[in-house]
Amino acid sequence: MISLQEKKRSAHNRMAVNDSIASYAKRDFDGAVASYEDDAEVSDPTGKYVGKLEILSQLESWTTAFPDAKTEVTNQITDGDRVATAFTFRGTHTGPLAGTMGTIAPTGRRVEVQMELVNWFRGGKIHRARESFDLAGLMDQLGVARPTH
Repeated sequence: MISLQEKKRSAHNRMAVNDSIASYAKRDFDGAVASYEDDAEVSDPTGKYVGKLEILSQLESWTTAFPDAKTEVTNQITDGDRVATAFTFRGTHTGPLAGTMGTIAPTGRRVEVQMELVNWFRGGKIHRARESFDLAGLMDQLGVARPTH
């Protein structure tokens, strides 16, 4: 049986993730990283970002590349200190997409990418996040060569 304290912690964690996603949608980047520990680590197919400043920079680079970006949460599961979120990212590539893979010039193409995000909490803050998406599929949608690693 799940305790009341566990239910409250799960609800808090879910709310923190949803607040972060909503803040990103409003282009409130400080709000988007408010739920993260100062030394949080985020990994996605483009690389690893450690600390709020690097995470913030990554969020801003996606918004620069896709200024009309929208995210739609399609599923979310909370289990104690973990929150798994599935969402769809949609946007038009009208700005440079800068990152660890280099900079991709604007293509003017519209993209739709299915993404999954798992957040791990410690002491009420996100301390680790793993985001997955089909990077090769994104490159195909943009009509650019796939990065070679």
